Amino acid sequence: MKSFKVIAAIAAALILAVPAQQASAQDLSSVLSTVSSLSTSNGKSAGSALLSLYNSYKSAGKLDLTNSTNLVSLATLASNIKGLKSSSDNTSFIKGLIKGSKNLVNSSNSSSVVSALSSISNLDLSSLASSAASTAKDGLLSKISSAASTASSTVSTKASTASTAATNAASQALTKLFSSLK
Repeated sequence: MKSFKVIAAIAAALILAVPAQQASAQDLSSVLSTVSSLSTSNGKSAGSALLSLYNSYKSAGKLDLTNSTNLVSLATLASNIKGLKSSSDNTSFIKGLIKGSKNLVNSSNSSSVVSALSSISNLDLSSLASSAASTAKDGLLSKISSAASTASSTVSTKASTASTAATNAASQALTKLFSSLK
């Protein structure tokens, strides 16, 4: 969604900077097509991350944020829903969300899913991305050195240093959402 805002701002600047007789409907159409494509791409990535988190939730019976895969999925989800608003026209985003989630999100539940995602889109989960990357790296190094048990405690430690309140709020919102799906 962040890239959507950037492209929209660039489009507005170009439209204002180019004299009216030089701007064409084709130029505007091209910019809008690019914005739509980026929004669909964000939706697809968010849908894929949401599906991964949902599958983990279903198999574990809870959303386990000590699991490095879940941390990476939550970071991916957070980066792709940044700035999402349920009151906006999210048609392109929803198309991608449905595709990325392999129809976990569908036309009948998409508005409630977008509403739930928009409620967590403004949480500061920025530390989660670096924690997830660091955790994945630490986990890989520990597996290489035959210390796989250390990876679990490393994940737990890194997850607790991430923005705990925001992560917990996101976890609660996603758990509520997941309990209403399928």
